[in-house]
Amino acid sequence: MKARILVVEDEFFISQDIVETLDSAGFAVLPPCSTVPQALAELEGDGCDAAVLDASLRNESSLPVAQALAGRGIPFAVVTGFSTSQLPPELAGAPVITKPLNAEDLISVLGGLLTRG
Repeated sequence: MKARILVVEDEFFISQDIVETLDSAGFAVLPPCSTVPQALAELEGDGCDAAVLDASLRNESSLPVAQALAGRGIPFAVVTGFSTSQLPPELAGAPVITKPLNAEDLISVLGGLLTRG
């Protein structure tokens, strides 16, 4: 069974790039979420095996999503244009993938999360 991946990203083209990259790598990608409420609702449903989480969604922190993922024991990677030192501790402890995204890095980090998770 393919690992189910939640993508939380508010920039449409970046979200599509992540989805296409992960889909091509053989992951089962859930419909991407662009807001905290959407992501939390997705977690309340069937959930996921891992997540790719943008650190900052339009005018809101993605911290509630990170906390919900951590509370469920779901590993996640953070995608951001910020440096690690600018992230809240709850996000800085996760693997960080910097924007612009590198497809190989994204697949490698996600594979590592699933292996450890």
